[in-house]
Amino acid sequence: MSFMSPSRSFSSSSLSGSMGSRGGLFGAISPATIGNLANTMRPMVQINSSTFAPADEKETMKGLNDRLAGYLSKVRLLEDSNNQLEEQIKEVLMRKGAEIGRDWSAYEKIVNDLRNQLQELTMDNARLFLQIDNARLAADDFKVKFESEQAMRQGVEQDLARLRKMLDDTYMGRMQLEGQIESMREELAFLKKSHEEDVANLKSQISDSQINVQMETKNNADLNEAINNIRTQYERAAQKSREETEAWYKNKFDNITAEVTQNTEALQAGKTELNELRRQKQSLEIDLQALHNMIRSLEDSLRETEARYAHEVSGYNSQILQLEGELGQVRAQVERQAAEYDALLNIKSKLEAEIATYHRLLEGVVDNEGGKNREEFSLEQALYAAPPPSVGLKKPINITQEIVDREVVSQSELEQNPTIHNNHIFGEEEEWGEQLELTMEKAKEEQEELAEQLGLEMELAMEKEKDELQDWGEQLELEMEKAKEEQEELAEQLGLEMELAMEKEKDELQDWGEQLELEMEKAKDKLQDWGEQLELEMEKAKEEQEELAELMGLEMEKLIEELEELELAKTGAPPRSKLWPPQWPPLK
Repeated sequence: MSFMSPSRSFSSSSLSGSMGSRGGLFGAISPATIGNLANTMRPMVQINSSTFAPADEKETMKGLNDRLAGYLSKVRLLEDSNNQLEEQIKEVLMRKGAEIGRDWSAYEKIVNDLRNQLQELTMDNARLFLQIDNARLAADDFKVKFESEQAMRQGVEQDLARLRKMLDDTYMGRMQLEGQIESMREELAFLKKSHEEDVANLKSQISDSQINVQMETKNNADLNEAINNIRTQYERAAQKSREETEAWYKNKFDNITAEVTQNTEALQAGKTELNELRRQKQSLEIDLQALHNMIRSLEDSLRETEARYAHEVSGYNSQILQLEGELGQVRAQVERQAAEYDALLNIKSKLEAEIATYHRLLEGVVDNEGGKNREEFSLEQALYAAPPPSVGLKKPINITQEIVDREVVSQSELEQNPTIHNNHIFGEEEEWGEQLELTMEKAKEEQEELAEQLGLEMELAMEKEKDELQDWGEQLELEMEKAKEEQEELAEQLGLEMELAMEKEKDELQDWGEQLELEMEKAKDKLQDWGEQLELEMEKAKEEQEELAELMGLEMEKLIEELEELELAKTGAPPRSKLWPPQWPPLK
């Protein structure tokens, strides 16, 4: 009787899914359990010595004992060879696993570089926010200064307008005085001219009078009186002219004195304004000192902010470490599933070896009388063969009990109905194969779900980081545009020098922003490339696993077919469909 396990094809999905849960039917099968399973799956067809009644019962029992010892020795040898093959398979799988094991160091380096870049970008962003705050505070200070300077400028312009008005009045007075001086000069010239004419007339009269005196000596008394009268008249005219001149000069002196007084008052006002400006200078120096103090306080707040951002960065680093831990757990889970897959393959190979061993045991090898004449025949041929002439058949006696499908079946029933036992074995094997396929398919589905979940989580994390970087960039651009507008307004208000300084600062901020945008785009491209590379690696690994599973399934099917062909070639028996159920010879 040839006993062969039914050929069963294993698909790639059932094999690749064997990396799944350990809680399945064969999730935790130990070597001891395999040994017990082998013991339970050994042929349960027992030959009752009472079935055949030899003439010499001792010789028959001796032959049966020799056969049993031969079977047991062969079983031990097969178990030893099986254990050796298991050790060799374990070593090969360990070497294969060590060779195929993934090296994540390249990805860890990329992750570390991206983490460092993210930390640098975070610190740069914090510095930019601090610089923007400092620029805003400086703009507020400059605005206050501008307002105070504008108020001072308005006061100075008002004073200057008053001084210009006074200057115009003074100029008009000066013009009037110059006109008066000119008229007085003309009048003085006229008076001099008239005086010269009078003097000339008087001289001419005196010369005439002298001539008359020389000519007429009689009128001396009248002439002296006339001279005295003329002298008195001219003295009066000179006195009058002197008084008028003194009055004019006195008036002019009074006007000049009034101008000097006004100029003195203006000088006093200028001195007062100078003192006011000095006082404002002192107040500005005090404000400058206050600004220095404020700068120191802002530097302290800057250090506190940097410390706070460093704390937040450490929190982000802890989150990154947590995510790395979760990634390590996922990798460990994948490796554990790979180990379970290898364990299932080992179990499957062991079970196939056990089935092959059972095939060889069921074929049977019998030594005749000390091994001189050796004859090979199957158990079916032994059961179908007619008994020897010296052996009388007896009625079987029920001594032992066997439990099949949770029912107690007697030994005679087993001997008469071996189909029950064989159907039980085939049922268990089919049930084991179906459960193994279900377990492997379930494991494959879980692995695919885990891979999809891991890919979705990584895509979501990448999208989130990309959105955060974009939000950072947009917020930074808005802040930069706002700062640029404020700086332009301050530059227009504070003048050319402040405008140049703010333009320079604006250019630096723009360069900073462009550099930051370039770095952000570079980091985003690196993240996208890393994600695509990781997806490609995952797809490649999945395809390799599927190809390996398909290859192993094909090899297993081929091995089963070769075993069947070898068994058919060795036994020359017809197909199993023609052998079952067997036709038992009639009992005498």
